[in-house]
Amino acid sequence: MANKTKYSKELIDLIMKDLAQGISIKNTLKTHSLSWECFRKWLLNVNKYPKLREMYSQAKSDGIEYCLSDAQNLINSAVEDARHKEKVDLGSTHLIKEFISLAKWRAEKLNAKVYGKNDANLKISGDSNSPLIVKWTS
Repeated sequence: MANKTKYSKELIDLIMKDLAQGISIKNTLKTHSLSWECFRKWLLNVNKYPKLREMYSQAKSDGIEYCLSDAQNLINSAVEDARHKEKVDLGSTHLIKEFISLAKWRAEKLNAKVYGKNDANLKISGDSNSPLIVKWTS
């Protein structure tokens, strides 16, 4: 069955607010009873909704910052707890490490321009008469 949800500024504001708080697009759309197909059509229709893609990208970027701040808060809390204990639970330590790794991975993948690995030392050479050569230099 086709989704009959109509575009509205209020709905878009709610979606952008959720994304800026680090909630995934899948969960956000489910919460607002909107299909990905419908939302994607809105994103692609730049003539009708010219600023939607930019708003979406900004909200996702804000969401990454929000998730990274959660990771920082978790680290701070764990360090503070460790200061008051003689021994820290190994399972908790691993869980915190995985949470931080996930936050870093999400940031790198979802906003590579800001958090991605710097490929400034990438050198590409070659022409139509020779093979393409890609070198990473240190």
